[in-house]
Amino acid sequence: MESTSYREFSAWPGWVELVVWGSLGATSLPFVFGWGTDSGMVGRVVSIAAILGIGVAIRYIFGGLTALVQETRLFIYMGSIPLVKKSVPFADIVSMESVRYRPIAEFGGWGIRGMGKKKAWTARGNQAVVLTLPNDRLLYVGSDSPGQLEEHIRRAMTAASLLGE
Repeated sequence: MESTSYREFSAWPGWVELVVWGSLGATSLPFVFGWGTDSGMVGRVVSIAAILGIGVAIRYIFGGLTALVQETRLFIYMGSIPLVKKSVPFADIVSMESVRYRPIAEFGGWGIRGMGKKKAWTARGNQAVVLTLPNDRLLYVGSDSPGQLEEHIRRAMTAASLLGE
């Protein structure tokens, strides 16, 4: 396990949280009030707990973007737990720059997006660090503070090259 010198978490915007929890709350209403269900009280409580469990799972697996600058790589994952993840070794980074971009126009929105040589891992906003990788591939890493993320990546890359990693 590599040590982490910088961690950034970009949460979903508030409106996404409202949509997710509002949808799950609306889905729970028939069970709360017993509308159109033959389930007894235990069945209704179990159903509500399952719906809320799904909400918590969605939130922790997909809710936002975490970026970790480690000893030899940039490690990114969706949400708060690294199930949907990507590792970019520093040796693969040809260049990088902090940018403002148009997520809807360029990628159709936020999340894990893109095709071919241009991909994005984002949670919100219009700022990212764009990594140029071998074969002219571009990876947009969404960030609330792209200048700071870029600076930490550069610092870690320099340290890794001095150590010969």
